[in-house]
Amino acid sequence: MPTRAPRRIAITGLRTFLGGRLAERLSSIGPDVHVLGLDLRKPWGLPSSVAFHEIDLTHPTADATLADLLRKEEIEAVVHLAFRREPTADIDADHELETVGSLHLFAACQAAGVRRVVLGSTTMVYGAWPDNPNYLTEDHPLRGHPHAHNVANRVEVEALAADFARRNPDRRVTVLRPCWIMGPTHMDAVVRYFSRSVVPTLLGHDPLLQFVHEDDCLRAFERAVRGPRSGTFNVVGRDVLPLSTILRTAGKRTLPVPAPLLYRLRYYPSHAQTGDRPEGFYDYLRYLWVADGSRGFEVLGEPRYSTREAWMSFVSSRALRQYR
Repeated sequence: MPTRAPRRIAITGLRTFLGGRLAERLSSIGPDVHVLGLDLRKPWGLPSSVAFHEIDLTHPTADATLADLLRKEEIEAVVHLAFRREPTADIDADHELETVGSLHLFAACQAAGVRRVVLGSTTMVYGAWPDNPNYLTEDHPLRGHPHAHNVANRVEVEALAADFARRNPDRRVTVLRPCWIMGPTHMDAVVRYFSRSVVPTLLGHDPLLQFVHEDDCLRAFERAVRGPRSGTFNVVGRDVLPLSTILRTAGKRTLPVPAPLLYRLRYYPSHAQTGDRPEGFYDYLRYLWVADGSRGFEVLGEPRYSTREAWMSFVSSRALRQYR
């Protein structure tokens, strides 16, 4: 098995935050690194150093089409990030893209002889449960959440990745599980929730939370692609903070609501927006689900930002926008 860092890299989900930014980072390493971005549409402002090819992973023949492309481009490593930024009300379409699309991706990698696959997952796959231990290691069962279909999809995709690794012991398969990402430019449903001036919380619950700074997350993916180690790694910032401390340091006002009432009030809006019951999000602000980052720190490097610093990076960037 070659030990040098791969020089021909494909990234699915080029229009996602991680996909686009990672493509820029990898393509800037040097002229000997070729980055191929894969997505349904070419993102606006794509650097000329990143090649692009249109691909629909949900198409019935996507595996054969992609395998031919990977062989033609002599791709050595694939980073799989073709996942929804946030869940949609079309649960079936989300499953087609995330789970069936991943099945096509792994089949294509096997057929094309791709030597390294890096999968982007999330620490949300552990699930938010009242009996979780303080720090969840990578060996903890993936219990997901019964009312978060995008999390359930990631659990299925990780099972596909594990099956691919078992059937291809000569390939290097790396799974990265970032916690919630914070920073000056990252945007998703979690960021929008914390951007509110008044943040609803669950009365009587003050869970520990952790964030990873967007730069630390991107650095971890870059090292996973170019490094010699494979395996599964949590990608988190140092330390954890109670939700109340996080909101207080940002000067946020809170609106504590009893869980049964909040879930009742949010049922129809949540179902219309995400296809899920509100527990699929708010339970992650109710119960413990912080992950142990020691294995990732050892292999991928120590993060430069703590949870507090990642949070304050986000807060300060939002404050500065008021003066633009």
